[in-house]
Amino acid sequence: MKTFVLAAFCAVIIFSMPITVSAQSGVSPKKVLEALAGREFKHALDLAGKVDEPNYSDKSGVTLLMYAAETGAADVCRVLLERRADHSLRTANGTTALYLAAQNGHTGVVRTLLEKGADPDIRPDSGATPLIAASEYGHTDVAALLVEKGADASLQDNHGSTALILASQNGNEEIVRILLGKGIDPDIQDLNGSTALILAAQEGQTEIARMLLQSGADVNRQTLNGNSALILASLKGNMETVQMLLDSGAPVDTKTTTGATALFAAASRGHCQIVSFLLEKGADPMIRDTKDKTAYMYAKDYNVKSVLTSWSKK
Repeated sequence: MKTFVLAAFCAVIIFSMPITVSAQSGVSPKKVLEALAGREFKHALDLAGKVDEPNYSDKSGVTLLMYAAETGAADVCRVLLERRADHSLRTANGTTALYLAAQNGHTGVVRTLLEKGADPDIRPDSGATPLIAASEYGHTDVAALLVEKGADASLQDNHGSTALILASQNGNEEIVRILLGKGIDPDIQDLNGSTALILAAQEGQTEIARMLLQSGADVNRQTLNGNSALILASLKGNMETVQMLLDSGAPVDTKTTTGATALFAAASRGHCQIVSFLLEKGADPMIRDTKDKTAYMYAKDYNVKSVLTSWSKK
């Protein structure tokens, strides 16, 4: 879930302009906040050079630097840092300026903060690192920069998700390529037992699933309830992914904790083409689950029932 600290948040605006920091002081931090909220970035930049409290924070611990980082005002951030703004300060829930910048895809701000010594792996109470946030929301340039600056791609958030897991689930192909290129373990599991491959297969991210398999992802991994990449791809009707997983050695009759197989999953959702393909690859239509039911008994589609009936008689 995204964290927002500025009420009227909009698109990325990063200024590239000469910076002149005035020696004059006495500007109220609230004036800077008003300028940032109104997207008056040139005015905010001028005020930032004169602000009397560069580490001002509101009741939630949100600092001026955080507000500027969230809106992508890189030059404002740079001026605040020059005036001794502390990039390591946290909000009540542990959020930092770097996390906000990464989450919102502000590469210029992220670079500025890292150059000033910000920890690339600093995380809020959710456990998500800036890299995890950037990977989840598809901010490729930010993710690449964080990896380049030494961010640990193996770290997990409070749900056990890694940057690779979230990038794979959300279809952020280029980020997946970057992370795999750094040698991250593709088989790290979240708290539900899901791997990047399982979630990519579930979401129909076939190319990402292919990349994961080529990087050594284990096609046999299962979640805590026994779901495999093949079972979930079959459930969602992702034919291309199903074919690729079977070609990569996925066992066709792997069972969940309730005894269901990929055939059960495809049959229950009416995916006739996948049902036929699984049967051709050796799926057993006579397997019964823990309720003593076969895949046929879960099928509602007439064509699926016909296919299962014909194979059951063979």
